[in-house]
Amino acid sequence: MMDFRSFITDEGGTASIEFCFVIPIIMTIFMASFEASMFMVRHAMLERSIDIVVRDIRLGNYSSLNHTQLKTEICSGGMMATDVATCVKSMRIWMQPISTVDFDMSGVPAKSCQDKRADIAPLPEPTGAEFGYGSDNDIMLMRICLKEEPMFPTTLVGAGMIKDELDGNYAIMTTTVFVNEPG
Repeated sequence: MMDFRSFITDEGGTASIEFCFVIPIIMTIFMASFEASMFMVRHAMLERSIDIVVRDIRLGNYSSLNHTQLKTEICSGGMMATDVATCVKSMRIWMQPISTVDFDMSGVPAKSCQDKRADIAPLPEPTGAEFGYGSDNDIMLMRICLKEEPMFPTTLVGAGMIKDELDGNYAIMTTTVFVNEPG
């Protein structure tokens, strides 16, 4: 009976029990904040890279540009992908001119990452195989989607980001609108 009483009154190991209860909560908060921070950094870097490339398109700094070259220019503008080839492979660009008569934007993908090649041209006349930039004074809608791997895919935040994606990656999507300068 004495051994049981000493076992009940023994206070050794109480810190270990508290640690075991608290550490999963702390680690979950840490991994969730890290995952959210990486998403925001990747999104900001994608937006900046797109802004730089679209500015160069509007100013006519490209003599010609096709779909793959456009992706390469965006990816080489400071993206966080391991290399440009991986970024180009995981990026999708959807682009269309917006009608100024009725501003109809039918066919704009809501969530999916898909490519659409529209006629856009930094040159006065695009060639047939070019990723077209529209003609002078066209309003162009460009939607870019970049697939990235989550840092912690098994946490609540990581799993929530990839729940609708079949490939285990989450999509960073951004949209931009620009007007082709006359010229």
